[in-house]
Amino acid sequence: MRRLGLLVLLLLALALPSSAQTRVMAVTDLHYLAPELYRDSEGFLRALRAADGRLTQWGETLMAALTAQVLAAAPDALVITGDLSFNGERASHEALAEWLRGIEAAGIPVWVIPGNHDINSPSPRGWDDDGWYPAEGVDEAAFRRIYADFLGPVTPGANLSCCAEVSDELWLAMTDVSYYAGTGQTFGLFTAGHAAWLEDTLRRAAEAGAEVVTATHHSLEEHTAFSRDSYLMYGHETMAALTARYGVRLNLSGHLHIQHIVRGEGTADAALEAFCVWPHRYALVTLSDDGSLTYEVRALDEAFLPAGFGEMSRDWFYGVSADKVEESLAESGLDEADVRSMADFAARFNLAYFSGTLRADDPVWTEDPAAAAWRSAEGVFGRYLSLVMGEAGGEHLYLRLP
Repeated sequence: MRRLGLLVLLLLALALPSSAQTRVMAVTDLHYLAPELYRDSEGFLRALRAADGRLTQWGETLMAALTAQVLAAAPDALVITGDLSFNGERASHEALAEWLRGIEAAGIPVWVIPGNHDINSPSPRGWDDDGWYPAEGVDEAAFRRIYADFLGPVTPGANLSCCAEVSDELWLAMTDVSYYAGTGQTFGLFTAGHAAWLEDTLRRAAEAGAEVVTATHHSLEEHTAFSRDSYLMYGHETMAALTARYGVRLNLSGHLHIQHIVRGEGTADAALEAFCVWPHRYALVTLSDDGSLTYEVRALDEAFLPAGFGEMSRDWFYGVSADKVEESLAESGLDEADVRSMADFAARFNLAYFSGTLRADDPVWTEDPAAAAWRSAEGVFGRYLSLVMGEAGGEHLYLRLP
């Protein structure tokens, strides 16, 4: 029954007129965990509650909704820019690949690159009533086998980088800068091997008259002052110079879990918010007949989700943030009402910041008494708040490159 419904959506989408030459849907940071590795485990829910707002316990619902969204939009390709799995579990990769094969079976090509959580992870785990237990992970060879349908020919020295020729007009240079030699690391590294592969790809695209959009897991540009370490790839200057020289207008990235666009003098870097957290967004990249390139961020259509899912997801993210802040203020000497007020402010602030809608001059933030309390408070969140407020602004949900 579900397959029949998705087929109907696909047929309706294909019937819609479109003046666009090529459209690509992008998602990132699925952090998908195979259900058999956590089902009905209270320990897993406690671990999630102590983490960063991921809604991993609803992974099957989110993948079903994403599949429906892809089929309804009927893009020319779906691209996933890393952190496909929760922590590199083989079972998670295998189950996710089945979801992706369902999308390709409907006629929509899928392309992936790994993130820092996917290969040679130091902590693939499952959970049961007794807590967590070690799970089987994957190395590069196993990852390549599992996702063989979604990878192109691999060039030695460039990890699992590949070129997706989506159309005659648009190519995707899927540049795998994750570092997983030995044990997987959080940082990304753009090497001489990557540079040789990417320059060859860009040269071939120029000869073919095709636009190139690059895609990485780690950031090509610095998005925030606190995201230099582990988020901004090492060697980013080399990649940025190369993409600028060949006129690449847009790089798609993830890893930050924050919706944020940096538009510099060269290639714009669009970091897409993690799909596994509220409001569960994807991006549409459109190369139009007039040559313009647009990047537009959208939330999953509520029609593809259970009733009330969006509110539940938002409350989960809010609660994770508020609980952490209340815990951090437990020994502060503040009275209970002040702690609750500051925690509420911090949780709402995180929701706005991570979703790319925070504006530093908004009275919601500047005139709230809790803001003054945070500015005078000592601690990590107070410093984070001041730093973010000094940077917040700009448009992070839409970009048009003429």
